[in-house]
Amino acid sequence: MATSVQSESLIARQILRNKYAVKSILRESMKKDVAMLESEINILKELDHPNIVRFYETYIDYKYIHIVMQLCTGGELFDRIVKLERFSEKDAADLMRKILSAVQHLHEHNICHRDLKPENFLFKNNKENAEIKIIDFGLSKKFSKQETDMTTIVGTPFYVAPEVLSGRYGTQCDLWSCGVILYVLLCGYPPFDGDSNKDIFRAILKANLEFDEDEWSHISEEAKDLICKLLHKDPKKRIKVDQALKHPWFKKWEGKVEDVNELQTQYLKKLRTYRAPSRLQHEVLSFLMKNLDTSERVRIKDVFRNITSKSSGDLTFKDLQKAFEEAEIEGATDHIEELKKCLDFDKDGKIKYTEFLVATINKNDALTEANIKFAFHHFDTDNNGYITLDNLVEAFHREGKGLSADEVKEILTQADVSNTGQISLEDFTKLMMYDPHKKHHDEN
Repeated sequence: MATSVQSESLIARQILRNKYAVKSILRESMKKDVAMLESEINILKELDHPNIVRFYETYIDYKYIHIVMQLCTGGELFDRIVKLERFSEKDAADLMRKILSAVQHLHEHNICHRDLKPENFLFKNNKENAEIKIIDFGLSKKFSKQETDMTTIVGTPFYVAPEVLSGRYGTQCDLWSCGVILYVLLCGYPPFDGDSNKDIFRAILKANLEFDEDEWSHISEEAKDLICKLLHKDPKKRIKVDQALKHPWFKKWEGKVEDVNELQTQYLKKLRTYRAPSRLQHEVLSFLMKNLDTSERVRIKDVFRNITSKSSGDLTFKDLQKAFEEAEIEGATDHIEELKKCLDFDKDGKIKYTEFLVATINKNDALTEANIKFAFHHFDTDNNGYITLDNLVEAFHREGKGLSADEVKEILTQADVSNTGQISLEDFTKLMMYDPHKKHHDEN
């Protein structure tokens, strides 16, 4: 349910008049399903991908649990399919590349969505080239590497994989759903149909895939081949997500990449000179990158996607080193270790999408007076005019950061130049405008 949350803790939002989607759940109704809600929130806060709905914060009041997420106003993929009846191969390829990249991100974080369908994809806005976002992680499963199979039968008729109906399955069930979605995008109807759920499930278990000549004669053999590989009945023989992203069909519809490559070199050079800010600076910039949409952000997203799509859903330092080498940026590979210190705080060997934005965005555009006040009021959770240790603990908790008390105390200590145990707006502004890159040049 989308609603508005009136609270001092949302004063920061009102400064820039940002709009958000808020899912509000009655606490009374969640008594038996608290673990399920906690699981969904934990999954949402872990994800950081251009094609997955963005999680911001959770708030709890006497009656509701509020989950604040990115507002998407472009409607469901389902509605666009109904309107267009079918997509062109190029448009379908553009969408499926993004969908598969997002699924890859999920699987690399040991998360299986389990309910991928056109109704669970929203467009960010009504523009023709709007980004598509995976939503609704209520049926998703976060599993450990020791867990090999899931057994709960969940999903939606038409899109559920045969092994799910059999009661023993893994993440490959998401690839089956992607195959059904691609089939629907190209012809307007699902591959396995029936007059009842029982008939639909029977057709899915048979997995007798057909391409009607009248409907599919104009569709390329590459598209049909990818669909066949995604809809292989045996999940062990079904195409893996990284293989699917490298399928020749995507290459066939790939546009010109010269502009992206030129942008990529530009932002890689910026990354080459990136120097470590204080941890609070990093957290503030991360907050701003999640909350602000700018034209430059769109360009950086294209670069991020261009680098990561070659290997995985996340940007690894190996990917980055290869990109530096291909762009022939002198001395860049020597900067890799410094970037690990600057960006890889959780030591997982990856640069998340938001972290890439933090390192490459034009800071002069991001750190306007209004944006700095916006961020300050976010961390000043009780609106008393100062950021205290308790404020930081509360703000990071809402964001699902999971930082220890000692880590938060260290973050405040580093930023508390006046040694008063609190940070004023004036000191906060000075901190955010401080440029470690300029200091590096001055020292040299």
